[in-house]
Amino acid sequence: MLAFDGMDPVVLRQLMQAGKAPNFSDLANRGTFQPIKTSDPPQTPVAFSNIISGADAGIHQVFDFIHRDPHPEGQSAVRPFFSTSDIRSTGTARAMSLGKWQIPISSGQAPELLRRGGAFWQPLVQQGGSAKVFFLPSNYPPQGATGPGDLETISGMGTPDVQGSLGEFTFVTPHTSLRGRKVTGGKFVYANLRGTSHQAKLELEGPENFLLNPDAFDGPLPRLKVPLVVTRDPAKDLVMIEIQEHRLLLKVGEWSDWVPVNLPTEIPGSTLLAAAQAPVSLPGIVRFYVKQVHPECELYISPINIDPLKSTTPISQPDDIAQQLAQRHGRYSTLGIPEDYNALQQGALNEDEFLQQAYLLHDERVDQYRHVLSEFQSGCLFYYFGTTDLVSHMFWRDRDPQHPGRDPAQGDRYANVIDDLYIHMDGLVGETLQQLRDKDTLLVISDHGFTTYRRSVNINRLLWEHDFLVLKPGVRPATVNFLEGVDWSKTRAYALGLNSVFVNLQGREKHGIVPPGAEHRQLVDELARVLLEIRDPQHPDAAPIKSVIRVRERFTEVDSKIAPDLIVGYEHGYRVGWETPLGGLGQHTVSDNLNRWSGDHCVASDLVPGILLANRPLEVEAPALTDLGPSILELCGVGRPNDMAGRPVFGKNV
Repeated sequence: MLAFDGMDPVVLRQLMQAGKAPNFSDLANRGTFQPIKTSDPPQTPVAFSNIISGADAGIHQVFDFIHRDPHPEGQSAVRPFFSTSDIRSTGTARAMSLGKWQIPISSGQAPELLRRGGAFWQPLVQQGGSAKVFFLPSNYPPQGATGPGDLETISGMGTPDVQGSLGEFTFVTPHTSLRGRKVTGGKFVYANLRGTSHQAKLELEGPENFLLNPDAFDGPLPRLKVPLVVTRDPAKDLVMIEIQEHRLLLKVGEWSDWVPVNLPTEIPGSTLLAAAQAPVSLPGIVRFYVKQVHPECELYISPINIDPLKSTTPISQPDDIAQQLAQRHGRYSTLGIPEDYNALQQGALNEDEFLQQAYLLHDERVDQYRHVLSEFQSGCLFYYFGTTDLVSHMFWRDRDPQHPGRDPAQGDRYANVIDDLYIHMDGLVGETLQQLRDKDTLLVISDHGFTTYRRSVNINRLLWEHDFLVLKPGVRPATVNFLEGVDWSKTRAYALGLNSVFVNLQGREKHGIVPPGAEHRQLVDELARVLLEIRDPQHPDAAPIKSVIRVRERFTEVDSKIAPDLIVGYEHGYRVGWETPLGGLGQHTVSDNLNRWSGDHCVASDLVPGILLANRPLEVEAPALTDLGPSILELCGVGRPNDMAGRPVFGKNV
């Protein structure tokens, strides 16, 4: 099973009809090719949770990229977090104090997979089958299985960098105007490498020092750091990078391999403590890119990934699978979303450099896949490729002549980027077809399709304009983030995430004011009506919102502390604005999207179905993502568990 995130059925069919995707066509001619119903909402964490569990969000309880804690500790009224995993308490933290230092005996916290329900590989392994599931989203920390069978799985989207974030790049620049600038997904570091200055001594920063005692410091703890020396050749376009015991010589426009780094805590007696297996440093891996050398030197440094050879958090099941993969093929990116779209949006990488990175990461994954495929004998092999999604997000405007974010200076330079990537994937399908045996079944799927994202809708500002959300006196809407400045004593509804709207409900929200029962239901109906009635000021006949799902009517079982009250489905060309997902209001309710992130799928689900290709015909009509888990089990001769709502669509593999 090959999963190409975000591959769109309309684009793929056009390429097939033009003869540019012959292997996709070959696969379709052997069996089937048709759209497949995606999830509500059509977001990758939700969609792959549907696939994994064979059920919808009523079972797996993943409703968005971003969930919220409605009753957090401290001053915040709500706390947003990534929906499929979070750091949760495992008991009381214990540590041995040594002045400003502390040696943890038990941290009291660990990453927890928040997707509920089962996984299709569990009954397969329980009945003696084999499952190899690589880089699947919504599976960090990876969910295991017990039984006489074999399981190998490596986590995908949701896996953090060593800082616990979704990825933070570092960009070394000589421009003083960017000194110390922190942006979404990264930071700019000043280094005077221009004119007659040819060397700079820097520090690569990691997370806070986990061996320091917070009680001994006012404010944030000092961060772990690694010394870094950058030296450029006075005449040639060459840079030498020295980091710990590694010395790299790179020319302009060159990417390094993955380089291991060790972030020291500098605790006294670290040698003895390390011998006693106490954690005294934090391992990671980085990749360098030399953007330019003369007349000014600029250097991109990737987020510090978890080192698969020395993982400090579970990224595979069994634990040594990630390590074996690195020993066989070399170190590789472990970050859940490795393509650094933030670096492109913030100017640290340009379009060509981003594409170079994306293809490097893709080829890294393909190399691993080829080996796993060559050794595969029986059971289920499920391999995920995410580059199709990120490249589509970033380059959709280049195929849309009406997109307001198009750069006239670029013209159609990048108009074929997405088509070219699909054609590249066609070669991978061809390689797989060549290795099929007589009774093998090949499924090629995507979790959703794509559409253009021309206009932004800031839901919290809309709620504010209609008095559902009220700000404290003197708070300006454009300054609000993380819902700070909201008057919760008067606020009835708010938005967080990409498609979610919540009622400020008594007994659920920390400062809830809306009584449960009839008043709650009436407010949900009123919100749905207002959302569907809004119009675009630039296009008065256009309704930005196509559908609104009342969650408790759509899903039979929901955890009320997790689920939103409404799921908003946007029309073609529209998506939630950039401010709303983390609780902002922004300056406009509806506005042009001028961002490089110009294509999307977080719209009404019927607008962006995924794809399903197979070398065997379907036995049912209108397949859905929830059918894939049961279909895998049926093909492997294993019965469907009771908590799987989907149905097999192919029959048994005989």
